[in-house]
Amino acid sequence: MTRPAIVVAGLSARMLAESAHRAGWRVIALDLFGDSDTRGAAQRWHPVGHAAALALDPMRTRAALERASFEPGVMGWIAGSGFEACPALLSAPVAGLPLIGNAAPAYDAMRTPTRFFAMLSEHGIAFPETRMEPPLDARDWLRKEASGTGGRHIRFVDPVDGPGHDLGHDVRDGVYYQRFCEGRPMSALFLADGRRASVLGINEQLVARHGEHSFAWRGAIGPVQVGPRLADAVRHAVQAIVAASGLVGLNSLDFLSDGERCIVLEVNARPSATMALYDCDPRTPLLARHVRACRGEALTAFEAEQEPGANTRALPVRGQLVVFAQDHHTVTPAFEDQARRLGWCHDIPVAGSAIAAGTPLCTVSATCAPGTSADAVRAALAARAAAIEPLLKVSHERSFACR
Repeated sequence: MTRPAIVVAGLSARMLAESAHRAGWRVIALDLFGDSDTRGAAQRWHPVGHAAALALDPMRTRAALERASFEPGVMGWIAGSGFEACPALLSAPVAGLPLIGNAAPAYDAMRTPTRFFAMLSEHGIAFPETRMEPPLDARDWLRKEASGTGGRHIRFVDPVDGPGHDLGHDVRDGVYYQRFCEGRPMSALFLADGRRASVLGINEQLVARHGEHSFAWRGAIGPVQVGPRLADAVRHAVQAIVAASGLVGLNSLDFLSDGERCIVLEVNARPSATMALYDCDPRTPLLARHVRACRGEALTAFEAEQEPGANTRALPVRGQLVVFAQDHHTVTPAFEDQARRLGWCHDIPVAGSAIAAGTPLCTVSATCAPGTSADAVRAALAARAAAIEPLLKVSHERSFACR
């Protein structure tokens, strides 16, 4: 009997492909990188854009989805990162390949700034001062794009442009402005059934300058323990947003915190990269829970009412960090093999891949005992990240010496 198949798609599909593989499904992966891990978890992989551009190609993605619809036993497809910039792919159904996730109306409610922030205001949820037109005084204001992901779309409004001047502003493109707020970048991963939600864990987001991008997403650490006031604020925000929008499946809430307040920034209406911090139960992979929730399975009363992160206190604290190449490289078979043997290196490029300086090289992870501080996990990630490029250079030298 043929096992069911599922299609996972995004800028990087590795995390989704591995979770789907653990769930026992045949996997068709569509992404930009086609790294070693993704190909190992998937029965087939198809490129749907160029890695250097860090953007999906809508035409190639649509064509790949249409081809996948003819796969025997295919259940549907799951959208990961990158579809913020091409929402038409979510709203135009592919015959024979249903979307397993948030439908376009719920997705749009999260990505239309006027609707999203009005909803937060209606439910008394804190968020930074936000406006749709350029501010007259640009100091301490950020320009954001609703179609962006990974923080690459966020920049400070340049005061030298003059009061209220922004040559790149077009409200039709979802450009909006927020006053810069201090706070710890955090997120909450949650599972929703359209009416209620269960917060699976609260995380610290690793955000740092990368090249010309001041707020690039580099990774995350979780679960992190928080005080009761912040936990209550996160639970209120998540439950109110789900009830108002009908979100289903795995989603994540991005926010800033001073330790007690939850200042909401955005909601990713899809499985986020932080699911890798919690997808460790071989009996129930998170993607299987996502599929069940999207198909209408309701959360239990216990799941919906428990304190955010209450079931994570005994879990190891995990971290992940994206490593960017400092130089141009061509990946050797020796590096691919050595990186795989490390056990904590992921998104490993296949031998022969050309990696440009400044682009993602791989991801490193660290797993620490329950209760470990975020600082300790961050230090472990930094040490492992620092070991990658020297390993790449050594493997290249050894490969050259053997010719």
